[in-house]
Amino acid sequence: MRQSRRSILQAGGLIGLAGLLPGQAVLAQQPAAKSPREPYAEMLADRLRFGWLGRSDVQEFISMMSDRHGLPRPWLESQFRNLGAQPRALALIAPPPPSPGDPPPRKRSWARYLSQHADASRTKEGKEFLARHREVFQSVANDSGVPAHIIAAIIGVETKYGSFTGRFPAVETLATLGFDSPRRSEFFLRELETLLVLGRQGIVNLKEVRGSFAGALGLPQFMPSSWQKFAVSYKNRGRPDLINSPADAIASVGNFLKMHGWKSGEASHSVAQVTEGADAKRFVAPQLEPVHTVAEIESAGIRQSNARLSAELKASLIDLPEEDDSVGYWFAAHNFFVITQYNRSFMYAAAVLTLSESLAAPT
Repeated sequence: MRQSRRSILQAGGLIGLAGLLPGQAVLAQQPAAKSPREPYAEMLADRLRFGWLGRSDVQEFISMMSDRHGLPRPWLESQFRNLGAQPRALALIAPPPPSPGDPPPRKRSWARYLSQHADASRTKEGKEFLARHREVFQSVANDSGVPAHIIAAIIGVETKYGSFTGRFPAVETLATLGFDSPRRSEFFLRELETLLVLGRQGIVNLKEVRGSFAGALGLPQFMPSSWQKFAVSYKNRGRPDLINSPADAIASVGNFLKMHGWKSGEASHSVAQVTEGADAKRFVAPQLEPVHTVAEIESAGIRQSNARLSAELKASLIDLPEEDDSVGYWFAAHNFFVITQYNRSFMYAAAVLTLSESLAAPT
């Protein structure tokens, strides 16, 4: 799990390629290496002038890992001995202040976000992905209660069905963010801890594993802690492999949503129609949960476009802003907010659900 860096910094266990705006669309929008690398390259070079093992904070981390997990100190030191750094990842997580003359940042836009994550090509490739793994999707949907098109849409938004899972060396990235990020360094340090444990267990190849600028891995872009907690092997065939096995990725996304309380058969959302004078803002979810009822919201002059949510169902509104400062609203019920446990962005969850509807529609 992302329309903004704010949602990354609030996220719990999932910060994938859909994290900024998200995915390869954002990485492609970054200027050539000069702009994002320069702010932190000199700082990192100075802090690493004697290598990672020359830092007292790294030595303390190694001691903690050895004591807590029983990992051999020589093995831990070998993971840092020839390790580089990732200033670009650091600049993406903690952007430096704008320079004089820089253009103002673009406003958030639901239409632009949606075009990046639920376009015709993603729908076409998603239907092919569903067909190619039909048996797996059916089995996972039966077990988890999560529809196949929802699972496919998450993988589609995250990595375009595995076609782009990230190019950042995961250990370097999490070490850089964990030891040197001015924001959420403790979070990234815990993720580095978990990644090293997964590597020692033989679940991931630490020398080769690559992921997002935030350290998310594989087709579903699980952070290491989410891999540890929620990844499952399809039909228990061995250790879950989220990097090379679409079946394991599908099963793991289904398991994640199931473990976060997905309610089988319950509608997730409905587009809202706001009558003139109605105060939609007061019904926007303050947290990632529904706090009103559909009937309460509708009584304030805010209607569903298709009446898919029953009157007694718990719901809140979510807001989807545009660059021209207009705002669209959706009714969001329990299952909508389950998806926000994957990524805390309203736009992300709305894009997943929009793509899922396209995937479920007849060809």
